[in-house]
Amino acid sequence: MSKTVLTFIADTHHYSKTLGVSGEAYTLRSDSDQKCLAETGEIIDSAFEKIGNSDCDAVMIVGDLSNDGERVSHEEFREKLYKLKEKKNVYVVTATHDWCCDRNPRRFEGDKVYNDVPIIDHNELYDFYYDFGVNDAYAEYKTTLGPASYAVDIGENVTLLALNDDKNGRGGAGFKKAHLEWILEQIKDAVSRGRVPVAMEHHLLYPHISPLITKHASVRNGEEILNKMADAGLRFVFVGHSHMQRIDRHTSPAGNTIYEINVGSLVGYPAPIVTMTVEDGGISVDTEHLKECTVDGEKTDLTKFLADHATRVISVVFDAAAGGDREQLTKRFGALNVKRDTIDKYYFILAPVLRGISSLTVGKAGKFLNAVTFGKAVSKDSVNALSDTKVTEIIGKAFLSFLDGSLQKYSSQDDFYKVVKGTLGLPLRVCRTFRLNGKASKVFFELDRIAEELLTGGELDNNHLYIRSDIYV
Repeated sequence: MSKTVLTFIADTHHYSKTLGVSGEAYTLRSDSDQKCLAETGEIIDSAFEKIGNSDCDAVMIVGDLSNDGERVSHEEFREKLYKLKEKKNVYVVTATHDWCCDRNPRRFEGDKVYNDVPIIDHNELYDFYYDFGVNDAYAEYKTTLGPASYAVDIGENVTLLALNDDKNGRGGAGFKKAHLEWILEQIKDAVSRGRVPVAMEHHLLYPHISPLITKHASVRNGEEILNKMADAGLRFVFVGHSHMQRIDRHTSPAGNTIYEINVGSLVGYPAPIVTMTVEDGGISVDTEHLKECTVDGEKTDLTKFLADHATRVISVVFDAAAGGDREQLTKRFGALNVKRDTIDKYYFILAPVLRGISSLTVGKAGKFLNAVTFGKAVSKDSVNALSDTKVTEIIGKAFLSFLDGSLQKYSSQDDFYKVVKGTLGLPLRVCRTFRLNGKASKVFFELDRIAEELLTGGELDNNHLYIRSDIYV
């Protein structure tokens, strides 16, 4: 019986500590990011040690290898790859953060941010990571940016298509016509040889949860590409970029189904490591999470550490508003790339709203909503059950649910479900009551659907997928 085991990780965003790990400027940057900066090296080392001692046949890394294209970050990360390669075959694709597409590399010193950081240009990436994929490939397609897509056989039954999707010819992520034709040819060739084609690319083809949330992370003509890939014989594509853990499926008009597995960031909550096992009887995809890591010389509960780090993005903004510190709030929003003139323009309403939410409990919010809707907004029993819970805690839990693929699933009978669904679904119910249509009602419909997806995890299990091999028959 043939069996091939593949391990996927994504968005390692390695950050060199030589770029600064202390001071006000670094703290503002770190607190505004769901993923880690200073701790990336330790997290990557722990993950590589775990993977290196596993029974997988190869390791795939789905883009954004470096934090922001800094040469020193790339050099440190490549050394880690060489060490891992002593135990496992390693295949990577690069993405926009690997060539600093915004041309804004940063280092931090005190309260200053400097942009004089040497970066690796996109034309250098092909040679720089040549030993991690292209060197083993039997076919490759060199993109106009310089990096390549490539095809490589792994084990007795898998063909990996490592796809670089940084250019579609129209200024966005995706593939030019000739590039897509090459991809479809590789898929058909693998199928004709009796192998299971498995693709990885950085950007999403399927807008997980809702386009309202993930449209910016998706290839513009993703549905069209998915249809063509599915019809050519591809059934699995692994992606990154959004930093969320998710599995969804798409069926082409011709009736062919393809599964997109969104691998969350390794250096952000919940530190997912995805394993695909291809056997004669079936194909399974399973996700586990890196639980422990040594941070600053101490063994750390990584799940809690990363969850606290992720939700800090939210809490620091509310804390600044609660403290009435306009300059600190301006800096916090500035770290989130909100321009100062925008903050100044709306500060008179933004500050009091955030200040109010920061101290608001579910009990107070629920009573207000039920008062203005004659008791029809949120279950009174559920409001009472969560009465002392702060609204900011509810927001934080919902954010973590987005990142971890709803590891904690809620049913329609749970108090948390009723509070969140009732609150986010209220605008839609108002539209339906008064028969309001238009763009607003469509947005409110999506909000209601987003709440359902976040609370339940959606149609599929985002941690486990099993498909019989006869999908290729």
